[in-house]
Amino acid sequence: MTVKVIATDMDGTFLTDSKTYDKDLFERLFDHFLEEGIKFVVASGNQYRQIIKQFPKHKHLMSFVAENGGHIVENGKTLQEEFETTEAVSALVNYIEKKYPDTIINLAGKASSYLPKSTPIKAKNMLQYYLPVLKYVDNLHPIPDDDFFKVTLLVRDELTFQVRDEINTLFEKYELTATSSGFGCIDVIPSHVHKGTGLDFLLNHWGYGPENLMVFGDGGNDIEMMKLAKYSFAMSNAPQAIKDIASYQAPSNQENGVLRVLSDYFLKGADCD
Repeated sequence: MTVKVIATDMDGTFLTDSKTYDKDLFERLFDHFLEEGIKFVVASGNQYRQIIKQFPKHKHLMSFVAENGGHIVENGKTLQEEFETTEAVSALVNYIEKKYPDTIINLAGKASSYLPKSTPIKAKNMLQYYLPVLKYVDNLHPIPDDDFFKVTLLVRDELTFQVRDEINTLFEKYELTATSSGFGCIDVIPSHVHKGTGLDFLLNHWGYGPENLMVFGDGGNDIEMMKLAKYSFAMSNAPQAIKDIASYQAPSNQENGVLRVLSDYFLKGADCD
């Protein structure tokens, strides 16, 4: 096995449900990766400025495929950014506000995230963890003056896939794609962007290929990177549809499954092949 790049999702994968991980084990693994020239990448739908809070000591020695592939960072330096057009964002907000008026809409911009002041307090408290730079606005129209990586929608659980599919049909002309792992959360991103494109960019940047890539994930926005990588792991807590795509299965996020697999293969000498 010649793994030179390791990429992991965060929520439901690398992190436990209480947003923690085994930092002592990670420290040992990260030191080993540095010695062996192995790249460690976080591939997440979350914002770069939010993800790095989990890695204060190592963030400038890591790479990030943030915003579901829209923001690529290596060692603290942005390599690539992909944005939605203001026209597309405006059309999407109009549609959702009219057809699904109780939906919570967050605009994820380069400078800030934006939420309506009318957002329920429970949702505001929940979203603050994910949105470290956040502005409350009276209305989302006119669209704030910013560049937008994505739009996140919080809908009723039972509407998740209905809304996702509607967006993918109606907003294809705007080059938008909706992705979701369920539970009422939908990310709307540029159609040509996902975690797979972000990791492919980094592989080319470093002179590696899919045969050198190991990935871990648990949700629908991890599918493309799982299909890209030779060594793909679904968490045991992932839906069966995700397990069916992956080549291997890791213990659950609650068991620090990512770190356990990495420890087995890089510290104890096991092999996937």
